Amino acid sequence: MQFLGYERPGGRAGIRNYVQILPVTSCANELACEIASGAAGAVPLLHNYGCLRLKPDNDRAFRTLVGLGSNPNVAGALILEIGCGMLEPDRIANEIAATGTPVELVSVKAAGGYRRAIEAGTAAARSMLAKASLQQRVPLPLSKLSVGVKCGGSATISSAAGHPATGHVVDTVIDAGGTVIFSETAEVIGAEHLLAKRAANERVKKDLLETVDRFEQMIIDYGVDIRGAQPMPGNILNGLTTIEEKSLGALVKTGTRPLNGVLDYAERPSAPGLYLMDSPAWPVHMFLGMAAAGNQVFIFSLGGGVCGLFPSQPGALRLPIVPTVKITGDPTLKPEIDFFDFYAGSVIEGRESKESASARFLETFIDIVSGKPTTQEYSSYREILDMYAAGPMT
Repeated sequence: MQFLGYERPGGRAGIRNYVQILPVTSCANELACEIASGAAGAVPLLHNYGCLRLKPDNDRAFRTLVGLGSNPNVAGALILEIGCGMLEPDRIANEIAATGTPVELVSVKAAGGYRRAIEAGTAAARSMLAKASLQQRVPLPLSKLSVGVKCGGSATISSAAGHPATGHVVDTVIDAGGTVIFSETAEVIGAEHLLAKRAANERVKKDLLETVDRFEQMIIDYGVDIRGAQPMPGNILNGLTTIEEKSLGALVKTGTRPLNGVLDYAERPSAPGLYLMDSPAWPVHMFLGMAAAGNQVFIFSLGGGVCGLFPSQPGALRLPIVPTVKITGDPTLKPEIDFFDFYAGSVIEGRESKESASARFLETFIDIVSGKPTTQEYSSYREILDMYAAGPMT
């Protein structure tokens, strides 16, 4: 089985072909917008990272920016800085360039002012766009894919329709030699013993259990018992009663293959296979971390609920460089079915088997990674990206 993608240096592959404008800090967001307005087709990634953060958060931001700039969907990265930030723009640019991604760095200070920086940045972006336009899709094996999976609106029907179809894609990609990352450590709590049985070795099992225990202890240290605070009100309305039920359903989307490792936030896997990324639950943070880890595409399996009544998934994130494939198995969302890329509710309605729906979803998935736009890619909606920070601003 193959898909049509863009060959990248180092044996990587993209499913989209973007020129990305990446500010080092939020102070350069306006500059990114100005350059994008003069370089049609270039994608600015606006975010909220500022200078006044502690070292662990600065290190995480650095890793995230490098990962976003070197995501395989990026044909060229324009790095912007104003000349007074905490991070090292030259080092960011060099680490991105080391992956084979073409990079240009523009500094307001070095350029001699804001207007000159716009001129230099616009010229660089236009040059990258011209080169990117010459690239053509070619047949590539599924082993080139890195997929991120996330669920939301968890319900009693989640594990009966949308999640099994997602799990089928996960297993197919992994069997072909590809990579899949799932995140949201909180949605492992209560089912970690079952995931541990899938660990590829004792080291992975130890890392998994320590990660989950550490996450839960952090919550307890804040005076909250997540096993009593979860599931959320929306999940309860959808029929769930405990976090264990929520976690058991969430694991269905990860398929059945062995767990190869546990990743830090925005850490890129060193080998193919299935990975858990240690991450908070907010989709904005999760998707940023997984994109920085190299995911070219996300699958969002929505159980149902009020959040399915909106074109954007929960968290209202549309990460411009990584398309999100939205799937639901909730028959009550039929009036909003055009918000989704695949409807698996036919399983709940008794019109189709899980196996048949899963096979159809795999076909839809291959079409999308081969260039078919997702429903969200038609949207003009944007949001400032929220860089994950665990500590205070200083």
